[in-house]
Amino acid sequence: MFVLVGLFRLVVVALGLVGTRAIWRDGDVEGFVYFTNLTSFLAVAVFGWAAVTTLRRREPPPVGAKGLVTLAAAITGLVAWLVLAPEDPDAPAVFLGLTDGQVEHRALPIAVVLDFLLFDPHRRARLRDAGLWMLFPVLYFGAILLRGQLSPGSDYPYGFIDVDALGWGGLGLNLVLYGGAFYVLGLLIVGIDRVLPARPLLGTVGS
Repeated sequence: MFVLVGLFRLVVVALGLVGTRAIWRDGDVEGFVYFTNLTSFLAVAVFGWAAVTTLRRREPPPVGAKGLVTLAAAITGLVAWLVLAPEDPDAPAVFLGLTDGQVEHRALPIAVVLDFLLFDPHRRARLRDAGLWMLFPVLYFGAILLRGQLSPGSDYPYGFIDVDALGWGGLGLNLVLYGGAFYVLGLLIVGIDRVLPARPLLGTVGS
């Protein structure tokens, strides 16, 4: 079983690398402004770590790392589904029959959440962890706003944080609404972790 779990985690790494290839392969540093791409890089790092520990039968990454990437991936998937405009229906397939949008907005978030639910040990998270995980989106939004102020005319990556279009009042309201929703999502992840059996649903500790 541990080999299958390790291979699954390597597939997640591959999804993250495919989704961010314009950055690491083509040098498109502007891609770093997208939360989606940062989440994909985070998934590459954490799931690369998890794949190695799984295949070597070692202790898995701590809940701080896995919880953080699970929250970030869940945010990515939900925002893409509920907020962002749909992908061009003529977008080409780039990996396993999936388009870029399907790789980063669907396949990777679903795989990350399934891994957390099925292959991770549970009952490790605490309520305070949800707040710690929120540092990632908070720092991201802060960096994007700082970039907008220091580089006037720069495009904001997402309409719901576009201060030029929303004004500071609209932006503040969105940050409260989205930030609150993301924090509740983090609490939900903690709650799910607390009610699931301590051992992974599939596999064993170290998988």
